[in-house]
Amino acid sequence: MTLAQMEVFLKVAQTGSFTKAGEELGLSQSAVSHALAGLESELGFLLIHRSRAGIQVTPNGERMLGYIRQILRATEQMKQEAAQLTGLQTGIVRVGTFPSVSTKWLPPILNQFQSRYPEIEVKLHEGGYDEVEKQIRTGAVDLGFIPVSKEQTDYDMEMLKNDCLVLLLPAGHPLHLHPSPAIEQIAAEPFILPKKGCDLHIKKLFREKNVQPNIRFEMENDEAIVAMVRAGLGISILPEMTLPLDMTGVHRVLMGEEIYRTIGIATTSRDSLSPAAKKFWETVTAWVKENGKNT
Repeated sequence: MTLAQMEVFLKVAQTGSFTKAGEELGLSQSAVSHALAGLESELGFLLIHRSRAGIQVTPNGERMLGYIRQILRATEQMKQEAAQLTGLQTGIVRVGTFPSVSTKWLPPILNQFQSRYPEIEVKLHEGGYDEVEKQIRTGAVDLGFIPVSKEQTDYDMEMLKNDCLVLLLPAGHPLHLHPSPAIEQIAAEPFILPKKGCDLHIKKLFREKNVQPNIRFEMENDEAIVAMVRAGLGISILPEMTLPLDMTGVHRVLMGEEIYRTIGIATTSRDSLSPAAKKFWETVTAWVKENGKNT
């Protein structure tokens, strides 16, 4: 079996399509099929199940994916180590991220990183908190940004910032006169619940006080939540980093300095990171230390 065959299988599994895998690898669909068939023949079992509904990785294929990711990652590390020995800075870094980090942090971080290491390619994989954690755990990314919790013990992690939760109120709402409204007061109002990630922190706030919020709507898009609050359709809570620039017609009330989500950068093993990934880690932590308070 060859590295090329493994790369084809991994790309088919990631894209869910022979055509897309071929496009990303610069191969024809028949070449993708041929490479996959050769790998299946050597292993002695099917890796992909094909049907009218599409393709699906078989249980045996799922087991092989873990090993293939390890092999390809080790190969990439070897290439990068060799490049370092010859004075070059090359390689690929795969980074898991969620929307607020992608919006507020990554543009200046990537700009700085690419100016320093122009030969290192950064590939971004955006998703919700759970998606990014899964990508780190399975090796689909080298490192990722995730909220830090006490339950997370499987990662090497560095905490970057405590992102305060902010209560959002329509203009003129009486709660804006309170310096720090009680959870019970908030629970009595029509509530717009954010989805995909920060809802876990918000639900925990209500659960700790043993109260149920009056949920009227559940939304994924942060700007849409702000627009609905502005229109008087309810109140909401969002992390400060997720807030759009235009907050006209919306009151922002800090929930308290001790109420926040902690954003960190994580990997399965920092010692096992490739040279390129280590450079990215170092760039991120230095940038956030210098600029994080203002974002």
